[in-house]
Amino acid sequence: MPTLVVVRHAKADSPPGLQDIARPLSPRGRADAEEAGRWLAGAVASPQLLLTSPARRTEETTARLLDAWGVEPVVVDEERLYEASLGDLLRIVRGLDIDGPEATVVLVAHNPGVSALVEALTGEVHQLRTCQVAVLDVEGSWADADSTSCTLRTLHTARAED
Repeated sequence: MPTLVVVRHAKADSPPGLQDIARPLSPRGRADAEEAGRWLAGAVASPQLLLTSPARRTEETTARLLDAWGVEPVVVDEERLYEASLGDLLRIVRGLDIDGPEATVVLVAHNPGVSALVEALTGEVHQLRTCQVAVLDVEGSWADADSTSCTLRTLHTARAED
């Protein structure tokens, strides 16, 4: 059964004068993203595709997550993931063209969209925290993904040890 891994980007800094899209990860965010990758290495099969928002904090989360996970999927900067509405996110998921019963896709983006996506696909309300990972099982096709075909396998909040 296909797997969708939804990741809220790790903790970001807010330096004065930077536009929102250019905000980097904080030191804690960098460590948490690496911990998320280590956790994913033991919890989820290697992904074929990773979609990331073009924001600096999501791209940095993606890089650290993949390094620690030890996988090299196709990575796509998906412009629609930055400031995405629930409708945008559902169109992206339902438009996936990754075949196979063991297909795994990772989506790295922002709140409130990622929390709304997990709720829409599972019927369960979860406010994803920074660097929280939701792993969803998708029964059937990506095009039909909704609360009747997706179940939440697990939630993990990545927090590196201090």
